[in-house]
Amino acid sequence: MQVLVSNFTEEQLNRYEMYRRAAFPKASIKRLMQCMTGNAVPQNVIIAMSGIAKVFVGEVVEEALDVMKQWGETGPIQPKHLREAVRNLKKTQSITQSTKYKKQLFHS
Repeated sequence: MQVLVSNFTEEQLNRYEMYRRAAFPKASIKRLMQCMTGNAVPQNVIIAMSGIAKVFVGEVVEEALDVMKQWGETGPIQPKHLREAVRNLKKTQSITQSTKYKKQLFHS
């Protein structure tokens, strides 16, 4: 890994550092999981879910960048790009559609 990082350009190194520092607040993940399950959630599960969420967001952002490229747009990612990215991921079965918790989370 050190060999790879040592060969990064300055831009790649900055992006890698930002990725390493980025994290979801563990308290928010814990609260969300406890709300969904109705039970106490162990710390190791919260850490794992935080990592899974980070990977998921990365996939959505990558897909949104692909959408921007397909549409011939530049600049920052906009909500329309994120919505289209999620639609594309749902079409390719990368995201499963669960309505079980959707109602519980957004209509409480």
